[in-house]
Amino acid sequence: MFIKVIPMPGPIGATGATGPQGPQGPALEPVAVRWSPTFQATGMTFTGSGATYPTYNSYYVKVGQLVTFNIKIQLTTVTNFGTGQFKVDLPFAPIASAANHFSAWAWADPSQPADELNGHVQMVADHIPGSQTLDMHWLKETTANPKPLIESMLSQGNPTTFTTASIMYVNGTYIAAS
Repeated sequence: MFIKVIPMPGPIGATGATGPQGPQGPALEPVAVRWSPTFQATGMTFTGSGATYPTYNSYYVKVGQLVTFNIKIQLTTVTNFGTGQFKVDLPFAPIASAANHFSAWAWADPSQPADELNGHVQMVADHIPGSQTLDMHWLKETTANPKPLIESMLSQGNPTTFTTASIMYVNGTYIAAS
């Protein structure tokens, strides 16, 4: 016959000294990243760069290949609005086969309520497959009957005159090439 002896625990000892703090862990995903996309039109010029560049208040979040972005174009530093269609770049190149349309709008004259003439312009921004540059358009009625909405190039004076008080917004989600 075997007898099993079970040891009894002893008293709990004193707490030891606190060890050094370990390294900081990785940031939680997703993280909004501030970036300054290129905003352009033929002949367009700005004063400043960095914090005073017109698109500095733009952000994106990238998780894998999925990109969500918000572009805010404050025109306070534009010295010449140039000619031709306004364009702005995405933070990452989209997959080559994609041709995306994104929601956009402009507050042409912030002294006006957003729903007044020249106060708020509804827009879209799109790109051709393989391009990271968005062409900016405003929406207007066609002359056909019924009058569906169509896109027209957004440029200085078309459909409204932008000033240094104007603000443009573009946002959306797309799949990046990598």
